[in-house]
Amino acid sequence: MNRTKRRTKQGTRMATLLVTVLLTLSMVLAACSSSETKPTSSPSDNPSPSGSATETETYPENGLPKNEEVTLKVGFFLAGMGQEWYDQAVSTFTAKFPNVKIDTLSSPTIGEIIETKIAADNDKEMFDLYNGSPAGGAATTASLVQAGKLEPLDELWDYKVYDADGKTFKETVQEGTLDIVERINDKIYSLPLFGNGGGLFYNKKLFEEKGWNQSPQTWDEFVQMLDKIKSDGVIPITFPGQYTYYLDYAFGPVKSFELADHAGKLEEFTTNFRNYNLPSFTSEENKERMNRIYELGKKGFFPKGIAALNHTQSQMQVLQGDAALVSTGVWVQNEMKEATPEGFQWGYMAVPFGSKAEDTKWMYQTPQSSFYVWANKPDLNKKWAKEFLVWMFNMDIQVLIGEKGGQLPLRKDYGDDAARLDKLPDAPKAMLQYIKDNKVKSENNMRKVTLTDPAKAQADKLFSEAITDVVEGKLDPAKLLEEAEALMKKAVEAQKK
Repeated sequence: MNRTKRRTKQGTRMATLLVTVLLTLSMVLAACSSSETKPTSSPSDNPSPSGSATETETYPENGLPKNEEVTLKVGFFLAGMGQEWYDQAVSTFTAKFPNVKIDTLSSPTIGEIIETKIAADNDKEMFDLYNGSPAGGAATTASLVQAGKLEPLDELWDYKVYDADGKTFKETVQEGTLDIVERINDKIYSLPLFGNGGGLFYNKKLFEEKGWNQSPQTWDEFVQMLDKIKSDGVIPITFPGQYTYYLDYAFGPVKSFELADHAGKLEEFTTNFRNYNLPSFTSEENKERMNRIYELGKKGFFPKGIAALNHTQSQMQVLQGDAALVSTGVWVQNEMKEATPEGFQWGYMAVPFGSKAEDTKWMYQTPQSSFYVWANKPDLNKKWAKEFLVWMFNMDIQVLIGEKGGQLPLRKDYGDDAARLDKLPDAPKAMLQYIKDNKVKSENNMRKVTLTDPAKAQADKLFSEAITDVVEGKLDPAKLLEEAEALMKKAVEAQKK
């Protein structure tokens, strides 16, 4: 099925001749009829996939022209999952469509580069598509959407995946993905290409050696496990205090969802959370979540001086046996592969907030949004950029995302091949095993509303900067939550004006 429709408009030549006799007029009309150019047939009449060109001039898979060269400039975020999967996508895509060239700038600081290009306000020099977030994060992305700088990608859900036997993207992706994919003003601007998850990752062999509980089913069992770990002279939990959002992978808002679920208030809480209905920071669920973190901090379950740790340092604590668990994402194995001791095996657990073993364990898991397409680019560039995004959902790319990138493949047919599933690294495999063995529900902390007032950023900053004092048991979160709530209220009220 074509993804583009083209119309060829031709003018109709008209000739008006002045003649004096009917016979002469007839002869002139006959001559014109034999030499006039006929209109090009419409797409519905033309058997060619392009609708206006022959099959040899367009690609039957998408109807895009073969003879028009296009160069896509790509900004690629070089992070924990590496680049091998992306390089495979580029090489196979350009081999299939040789008229398309892909010029990639890879950098671990691509967000800052994107921010610089945004400030320059030069559409010609801007990337056609990029992944990662600008230095300003979600607020910058929201402002770009507001300014019409990013291309909506909702239509891609109905594009056919190249190697999925005619199935569309939404038919091929894991169930529920469409419900929790990132949206801005109810539109999708970044197509999810893989799954991202978080929680507590640990040294499985150390847990086995020490006899520590690898699957606590209740909050009390979890605390008992941490007590045992501490008594054995090991730091129970670590995370990078320089990037406090890492704590959210195990103890974030997803735990507030869990508390609401156990209390029978999930629907009400979800509506309030998604729409920033107040109270936010001081909701009963959030206060309970933060109080539990504070109690763990007072028991000395986090390392002292945690504010100085970056992500690699905190993860090294687990690799070296100094800490038992680290709050991080499923990419940890790939990110730390060069420093991982031989024979090390990653395990995974979610933090159980329930009081009964049968209570649902909530974990952070989300379809990971990937590339954004710049709206102010030539139409043909944008069409090829969208095709490239869909191409990344081919199975060979998904396999590399899992095996080499350490992420969770999003194709629901990925597990149809047991051998393919077995090739996953320990970390994502352990997460999938936990999901299989436990009553689990996933949440990605998605909001349906974007708050743009500066007070929102101030509230987040205040909260983030105080987290390390809370986890070290130095700061009771009650006053912090009240102060953050006051700023949030200001941001919500400003949004209504």
